[in-house]
Amino acid sequence: MIAAKDKITPGQLMILVIQSQIGVSVLFLPSTVESIARNDAWISVILAGGVTLLLITIMWALSRRFPAMTLFEYLPLLLGKFLGKIVHVIYAMLFILACSLIAVQFADVVRDWVFSSTPSWIILGLLLVTSLYMAQENIRLIARFFVLTFGVIFVLILIAAYAFRDADILYILPINQAGIPNIFKGMLKAMTSLFGFEILLFSYPYVQGGGKGILKATLFANLFSTLLYTFLVFTCLIVFSPEELKIIPQPVLYMVKALTFTVFERADLYILTIWTVVVISTVIAYLFMAAKSVSALFGKKRHKGTAPFVSIVIFIIALIPHNQDTTNILQNLVAIFASVSLAALPLILLCISVFLNIKGKEQAEV
Repeated sequence: MIAAKDKITPGQLMILVIQSQIGVSVLFLPSTVESIARNDAWISVILAGGVTLLLITIMWALSRRFPAMTLFEYLPLLLGKFLGKIVHVIYAMLFILACSLIAVQFADVVRDWVFSSTPSWIILGLLLVTSLYMAQENIRLIARFFVLTFGVIFVLILIAAYAFRDADILYILPINQAGIPNIFKGMLKAMTSLFGFEILLFSYPYVQGGGKGILKATLFANLFSTLLYTFLVFTCLIVFSPEELKIIPQPVLYMVKALTFTVFERADLYILTIWTVVVISTVIAYLFMAAKSVSALFGKKRHKGTAPFVSIVIFIIALIPHNQDTTNILQNLVAIFASVSLAALPLILLCISVFLNIKGKEQAEV
């Protein structure tokens, strides 16, 4: 039974999902998708947002059938103890590996742009220690913190929008030059940037109001994230030529670095500062989900004592990649676990729940 004082509003849920989705990919997505879909990369991002809306709806429909339970509480009801544990481990691995990948990419950018002589383990340690402080708290406190830091995203948008003065709209023409197959391949690549909506599986019982309000909040959050990523990709496409984007790993930073303002210089460092806050929020979300998964796996109700040990595991995994090849291996592992955990499994679980008529009961608030 969840007390009313521990619940969050649909508005807080919306920001919780946004902060979980918008993270390290802010810098990498334009060049990543452009390498596949070329000047149609912005279309790929929009399509990715559309597919994500469908996945969110499936997760919401599943969670709605167990309104007072989180994912790991109703897994045994649907799959039994043995299969439920296997699926439980799959989700735990996803959250741990995804958090590790975010940490690796964050450390690479910070080392390349600011602290070139600082060892990666120091950057990773600072990131995880900072995130751990909030990740070991409950969902209500995390949501409140995300509300406080939500405003920095709009500063990021304003600074990036200033680059339109150097834009050339002809760079995105002709539309559909890459072809439909490449646009869909780019869509699959862009979908990895919108991961984070799975926090709905943990937060659904903690949200005030009915199921429709929860669905609207989550869909609006995904729409906001999709529009933000589309804006950044579109901006980079019309600022840089296709030849330039092929050799620029973080086009958003390079784009902002070229801007000159009367009041301050090196706008890229301001963007990095804002981006760091955004990334920390994403790491908090994934560290929270990973700790909740592991604690539930060992039968513990609270994840506060488990979170430090999960942070150490993430820290060790993040230290393994030493070049782009090993980072790509980690990315592929995350993509495999995500395709199973975020697309296939929720649909399978929903079908089992509907066909076998397995449902949870709503519990009264106290």
